Amino acid sequence: MTQKFSSPSTFDELLSGTADSMGLLKDVQPAARKAKPLSIVDKNFMEIVDFYKTEKRIPSVDAEDFREKTLAARLAAYRSRAELKAQVKQLDSFGLLDTVIKERVPEQKPKNFSSFEELLKSDSCRLFGEIDSSIFDLKHIQSLRERLRNLPEEIASRKQCQDFFRFEKLFQDIQQDILNGKAKTARFKNETQVEIGDFFILNGLLCLVDDIIEESGEQYTRDNPRLRVIFENGVETNILKRSLSRALYKDANGRRVIPTAETVTNRMVGLSHRDKATGCIYILASETKAPELAELKRQGRLVKIGYSSQSVEERVKHAADDPTYLEAPVRILASLDCFNLNPQKVEHLIHAFLVKQRINMTIISSKGIPYKPTEWFAVDRDTAIEVAEHIVKGDIMKYRMDNTTGKIKLC
Repeated sequence: MTQKFSSPSTFDELLSGTADSMGLLKDVQPAARKAKPLSIVDKNFMEIVDFYKTEKRIPSVDAEDFREKTLAARLAAYRSRAELKAQVKQLDSFGLLDTVIKERVPEQKPKNFSSFEELLKSDSCRLFGEIDSSIFDLKHIQSLRERLRNLPEEIASRKQCQDFFRFEKLFQDIQQDILNGKAKTARFKNETQVEIGDFFILNGLLCLVDDIIEESGEQYTRDNPRLRVIFENGVETNILKRSLSRALYKDANGRRVIPTAETVTNRMVGLSHRDKATGCIYILASETKAPELAELKRQGRLVKIGYSSQSVEERVKHAADDPTYLEAPVRILASLDCFNLNPQKVEHLIHAFLVKQRINMTIISSKGIPYKPTEWFAVDRDTAIEVAEHIVKGDIMKYRMDNTTGKIKLC
């Protein structure tokens, strides 16, 4: 016998269930509302939250890792700006916004970035203050790995740049020039814009055309040479000029950094990007009041010798708060520009050559933490300068320190 069912007379009757004798609609629920996509402000804050979950601490501005430094600067911005704090408060499950800031946040301290996108997200660009953050609500933001997958194979096939120390300061300088408006960028148009020494932005990364590679047996024309291209993340690739041009043109955000007047002038007189100093060896004296160092200071035999890829003035700006500089103001005694020197090797040479003159004592910091001033040496100013000069010349191995007189001598 066929069972008959009554038809609901209205839609409300259907939804009420009185006409649904078989219970076909009992599990039907209203469609879930789609979550609102996170803005770039929210995403940046969630990176800080993820760091806290992993490390069980807030990021520090004194960390060696550039990413942690950047997260620390962002957190300081969220804490100090009411509009940002209000926007991400619902995401703050650990109370990070209300924690007392214990780290010292240097003012206007230049930062290093792993990519141009990281630079643009930095609060030093004032993106949070003067620009409507909604313009960053992009639907297709790609990770670095995804961007590399989308590159042509000949560009994606990269290797570690073994002499990246020669270019690191160039990238730092161009990042800073873009930040302060000294350097401008423009949409890439054609291959005639590709020259040795030029910077470009390809898939969010700064890159530098370093040189022409002449590989034996390879067929290429004068108009389409194979180029050595260095990227800001420390890798390089060898690529034909036209292939690089195609990649830049296809990239919707491919841009050329317009050479400054200084760069154009240097090229006219035969100077290239390789003729710029990669850093400097600096020599400092301390104004420390530490009693343990009073006698060496009185004798004028307390100096710090180090290597820096930024200006010495910028490097020592916060010396009075940094145990590296004995938590005291310093005087710059001398600085020598270095060209094509590996900073790690420079530091190693300094420490190895002056190993017997290194200060070997423990000092208690202003926070009650003991530390050893490993980069300070018991030599006078003239000896320190002489050591630095021979390192720059490359003939330091011909000399030795006389541990009796504290002077440098030929071997």
